[in-house]
Amino acid sequence: MIPIRQAMLMELRLNNGRFGTAIVLCVLCLVLAATVTDALVAVLPIWAALAWYRYGRADTASRAELRASLGLSRADRVRGRVALIGLETLLLLLTSALAPFAVTATGRATSVEPGPTFTVQGPPGLPQAALVLVGLAMSALVLVITAIVVGGDCLTHRPARSMAVLSIVVYLGAGMICSAAIRMPLVALGLGDVSLGWYLLAGAGAVVLLAAALLVLRRRVRRWIRDLDSGAAARALAAV
Repeated sequence: MIPIRQAMLMELRLNNGRFGTAIVLCVLCLVLAATVTDALVAVLPIWAALAWYRYGRADTASRAELRASLGLSRADRVRGRVALIGLETLLLLLTSALAPFAVTATGRATSVEPGPTFTVQGPPGLPQAALVLVGLAMSALVLVITAIVVGGDCLTHRPARSMAVLSIVVYLGAGMICSAAIRMPLVALGLGDVSLGWYLLAGAGAVVLLAAALLVLRRRVRRWIRDLDSGAAARALAAV
């Protein structure tokens, strides 16, 4: 296998239009946040949740032949795709985190904060940095869970359009479940009052769950590679 950085660059070469669209969206979001409105921030996590579907739709037969001509194996394709989507997701999340600061820098009030279901709300007294950091951690957690659920289907074969709907449903459902899972222990301990301490504890819980989800995703990536290899071997035997 080639180094993962090289695999990602080759995957980027094949999907520069899709990755470029994400960059344009990030720039447009920041420009609008600094000049007009930050409402476009709500689109960023949805766009990130659809990444597996968007990149998977480009996996046509001609694209597979092009990868073969470049010497990109099935394992390299999976590793490169996962790394590229991870990079795009990171850019989208960082943009959603920077947008509120771009708004306040111009003296306007924010209308949207980054979070798993578009917003992370809190009382006016909470520092903006706390809201943004917790929202960033929650968004990352929910997007990793979305990747675990839909990533394999979008990598092992070309996804149907229904996978786009499923990605959104999984994203929103995971957001609500994770929010409840983090909040319930705090409420049980009598820490459910909205305060800076509550938000920091919620953020810490999100980070712990995020680390666990990343480990699960890593194992799933290895399984996706094995599934592709076993499928190719089965087709080769059937052709004999």
